[in-house]
Amino acid sequence: MISTQNLEPVRSEYADDEDFAELLEMFAEEIPDRRQRLEAAFADQNIEEVKTLAHQLKGAGGGYGYPDLTVVAARLESACKELDSAAMQTHYEALHAYLARITH
Repeated sequence: MISTQNLEPVRSEYADDEDFAELLEMFAEEIPDRRQRLEAAFADQNIEEVKTLAHQLKGAGGGYGYPDLTVVAARLESACKELDSAAMQTHYEALHAYLARITH
């Protein structure tokens, strides 16, 4: 299980690949905005927006070399689809914390 208590920065699996450097930097720079949008949607209980953002992050995780991002975002997306409010809270907190750790 991916811990929400871990504060270590998360680097892409592609961090040492020069061909990905610019893309990873751009992705990492977008993370604070995505995190803020997720936070606002969750605070507003806009489950469709939370689900959409989680879905986008799920796909981006694999593409940018953050496989755990894919896992954490997929859990939140699934909880939104099931309208499981306890799971949504847990997985939102996990995704929110994980996003704060992403670096390129």
